[in-house]
Amino acid sequence: MKAFQLLVAMTSLTPTFAFPHLTERQATSGSQTGWQAPGPNDARGPCPGMNTLANHNYLPHDGRGITLQILTDGMKEGYNINSGDARLLFSQAVRTNPRYPLARSFDLDTLGTEGVLEHDISLSRTDRYFGDPLPFNATVWAETSTHFPNDFITVPQLAEARMARLETSKATNPEHELSALGSGFSWGECASFFEIMADGTEGKVKKEYIDYWLENERLPVELGWQKRSTEMQGSEREEFSQQLKDLGEGGESSASGGSLSALLGDGRLAKRGERSGKHPVVYWH
Repeated sequence: MKAFQLLVAMTSLTPTFAFPHLTERQATSGSQTGWQAPGPNDARGPCPGMNTLANHNYLPHDGRGITLQILTDGMKEGYNINSGDARLLFSQAVRTNPRYPLARSFDLDTLGTEGVLEHDISLSRTDRYFGDPLPFNATVWAETSTHFPNDFITVPQLAEARMARLETSKATNPEHELSALGSGFSWGECASFFEIMADGTEGKVKKEYIDYWLENERLPVELGWQKRSTEMQGSEREEFSQQLKDLGEGGESSASGGSLSALLGDGRLAKRGERSGKHPVVYWH
């Protein structure tokens, strides 16, 4: 009997101690006002939107072991983003885990893995050639901000700023590289300005919200920002991304690899992106 009891006890402990990667973390309880700076051992990555969720405890504060359920809950509770976008983002984020395809989670710092989600011409990060592309870069953001002279950032201004970052990278980075898919991702990141820091109903957002968000990786609640009341749908992101791309690239679409619709398939981009492993759901560079 004692031997049987010992066996039962060991069996219950084995998944945790022998196979820690098989245990699933529980979702954390976040707060819009409960911001906490990351510690020296906490993982943070190239996406300020994801870092912000961790700093507010919508994602694990250490930035590690983020499962699909944790990501889905965090994006919904922190930003009111539809679960479909969380699933799409996770399908690519998990590829940055060194244990992929066996992995069931990812860490925020692995999002900077070259050739998956991280790319040149970030609006707030340096190109990999010049240094670490993970942390906020004040010089890069200052360059981007020259295109925002007023209190509000508009769709045309943001499209212009993104194209200017592209030209800077081409002119100064001898190892500049931007795939057609990476280009599509960058337009999706721009779209998040209007979807997350505004309510997604018009093409403008308060510049002070964006400055505060990117520089501090903190929700600008003290400036008056409120989480949007309507859930963000994938169709909204697609619409903003296309508007930005049309304004920025204009007649250059064929040279840059075509539209996201051409890359990912017409119609329901989310479903086709899931099948192909390609989609524009990458936020907040």
